Amino acid sequence: MAIVVVTTSAPPGRTLLFGLIGAWAGFAAGALGGVLVDVVTGSGSYLAVVGHGVAVLGAVIGSRRAVTAQADSRS
Repeated sequence: MAIVVVTTSAPPGRTLLFGLIGAWAGFAAGALGGVLVDVVTGSGSYLAVVGHGVAVLGAVIGSRRAVTAQADSRS
């Protein structure tokens, strides 16, 4: 996410905030899917793996939305 903050035209604070919110939402969504897989397989490790994977995706999407929100506010 640091690369996105450095290379975007949006303010760094907004980019970090959107990225953090995206990461939390992504982890929550991924953890729900991971819990379902954990219950079915009985392993107990998919919650963290899937949750963190989707958290990274959510952070990138969130930080990119900060850029589009910045562009929309200028129009």
